[in-house]
Amino acid sequence: MNPYIKNLEKIEFVVTMACTGKCRHCSEGNHDGFTEHIDKTVAAEAVRKICSSYEISTVMTFGGEPLLYPDTVCAIHKTAASLGVAKRQVITNGFFSKNKDKIKTVALSLADSGVNALLLSVDAFHQETIPLDTVMFFAECAVDSGIPIKLQPAWLVSPGDQNPYNEKTKEIIRAFDPLHIPLN
Repeated sequence: MNPYIKNLEKIEFVVTMACTGKCRHCSEGNHDGFTEHIDKTVAAEAVRKICSSYEISTVMTFGGEPLLYPDTVCAIHKTAASLGVAKRQVITNGFFSKNKDKIKTVALSLADSGVNALLLSVDAFHQETIPLDTVMFFAECAVDSGIPIKLQPAWLVSPGDQNPYNEKTKEIIRAFDPLHIPLN
C-alpha cells in the first residue's frame, strides 16, 4: 500500500467543470465552453475499487454544477451507499434546470441514491447570476424528498464582517427561513 495514502478516508469527484453560474469568487475560474463530465460507470467502479482497499467514510460530488449530470451523481452515491460509506455529499448551486418536473425528479433521485448531505451554495456571489426562485424550488424539493440539506454561503472576510456582500448574503439566507434549512 502506498504509505502516502494509507489514511485515505474521503473520495471527491469533480463531476464536470460545466456550470450554470458565473461567480466572481469561483476558485475554478471561467467555466465557459465546458460540456464534458466524468463517466458514471467508471466513477462507480472507482468507488468500488477504492472502498475495497480503504475505509472510506465520505464520498462527495461537486463541480462546476454536478447536477447538470444527475445520473452520474446518483450512480456514484448509490454505489457508495451500497458499500456502507457513511457520508454521501453533494455540493450544488441548485440551478441545473428551469423545468420544475425535472427538478423534482432529480431531488427524488438524489434521495433514492442515498445522498445524505446536500450543501447548497447560496450567497451574494452565486445569486448575481443564479436565479434564487429556482434554487428555492430545488431546496423545497430536496426537503420534501427527505434529503438533509444545509446552506453553504461564501462570506467576504468572515460571516461577522460588515460589508455589502455579507449583508446581501444574510438577506438571501433569510429567504430560506420558511424551509428551516440550517447553515453549514
